[in-house]
Amino acid sequence: MTLFSIIIPAFNRANFIQATLKSVFAQESNDYEIIVVDDGSTDGTLDVLARYGEDIKVFQQENKGPGEARNLGISNAQGQYIVFLDSDDLWFPWTLSTFEQVIKNYNYPSFITGSSFYFKDDSELSGIQPQPLEFQCFSDYYTAATQYLPFLTSAVAVKRTVLQKTHGFTSQRINAEDNDLWMKLGTAEEFVYIHSPKLLGYRQHEYSAIASNTKTYEGTCYLIQQEKQGQYPGENNRQGERLEILTRHIRPVSIACLRQVELQQAWFLYKETILWHILLLRIRYLIVFPLLFLFTMLRQNFLKKPHNC
Repeated sequence: MTLFSIIIPAFNRANFIQATLKSVFAQESNDYEIIVVDDGSTDGTLDVLARYGEDIKVFQQENKGPGEARNLGISNAQGQYIVFLDSDDLWFPWTLSTFEQVIKNYNYPSFITGSSFYFKDDSELSGIQPQPLEFQCFSDYYTAATQYLPFLTSAVAVKRTVLQKTHGFTSQRINAEDNDLWMKLGTAEEFVYIHSPKLLGYRQHEYSAIASNTKTYEGTCYLIQQEKQGQYPGENNRQGERLEILTRHIRPVSIACLRQVELQQAWFLYKETILWHILLLRIRYLIVFPLLFLFTMLRQNFLKKPHNC
């Protein structure tokens, strides 16, 4: 059986997807299949993909968003592990071989991820070199809740049989659909975080999906709703760990709403999670956020008032 199924959702990525695929074909490990799901592109992305012939499997759908595109890829995957790669990101030559080393030396964990390098220009990647393998092992993802272990979707490998039990990504067109999936994987046995080497080159550009503030807010509200409706595993005895993970995502979004003077949205996030933050003793946030909110509101009112010369 193939070890890796690489799932690449693509929407109008004709300018980037060649570089993405080039980084896949440059992998030290070749035990993989490539599945690209075109999400209704109109810019010639399919023409670019056609050049690769049988080297990749291409599926098409009407534009439904990256979550649904990944789900279509998952449903057609054959590998033991699903690995995700967005169509504007890049892997380093050692990415899959690093995953493979952890998989075979740590008894096939359910959920593996690691660190990324953010870049705007390809020239910035020249300084990234392979480093000795350093990783942490946890009984599951929730167990790592108190540690700050940031990761992105394109630096994740999940055992396919485990992933299928979660029913994949939400069909809602929001940001944070990946965070929702990681929460659903929270109690899957064995979680590994790779600190070194870097696994992903994350391309920062204005057309990135996470650049949508509205979708980020909607996605954060969705996470809150899912937790309150009991949709994540672990029941009451794992609630503290879930809230640690969720509030770590919610706090910066609420602050970002303030900076964008989206006061209603910012207050909603604070109000809906105030009991969670009390439970976690996040005193600084509980005190500082209302002060920032008040300052922002007063400043806006002042700026709106007419001033005589």
